[in-house]
Amino acid sequence: MKKWVCIVSTLIAVAGLSPAQDRKISPLLVAPAGVPNVELTVYLVSGLAQAQASGKDEVPADLAETLQQLRGVFAYKSYKLIEAVTLRGRSGRGAEVGGQLPDYSQYNFKYLNARVSPEAPHMVHLDGLRLEITRRQSVALVSTDLDVRDGQKTVVGKSAVNATDALFLVIVPKVVE
Repeated sequence: MKKWVCIVSTLIAVAGLSPAQDRKISPLLVAPAGVPNVELTVYLVSGLAQAQASGKDEVPADLAETLQQLRGVFAYKSYKLIEAVTLRGRSGRGAEVGGQLPDYSQYNFKYLNARVSPEAPHMVHLDGLRLEITRRQSVALVSTDLDVRDGQKTVVGKSAVNATDALFLVIVPKVVE
């Protein structure tokens, strides 16, 4: 028992803590003033070679304009929203989110660094952006560096899912100051 008390006392002393000492928050724990957050809304949209049984696309209304652009470029019969993810991080840092999709595949979305330009409208620079989807042995992958304007919906990439369908990565950055 004396050994444990000695170890705990040593750890407290090494950390510089004292019960009688005033507690101050370390400057490393406080977010720097003026450093904005970046909130990304990430849409995973499937382009399908066969029309949906309902005969219509299954995407939210706020993606209607993006869907029109996709239809003008690609010959898919229908589009379906697979997942919408929100990821918030700090300018000058990276962030990552992952999970399971409705078809039991796994996704991992991340970026290594986000930078926000000081002038308005803000530009968001994403370095090392990567979306990876795995299901059994197949992989869908989109990986890039990207500059996108605050609030702008952007189709970042398209990846073949099988011989006929595709996965589209659409992001919308929002700078939160």
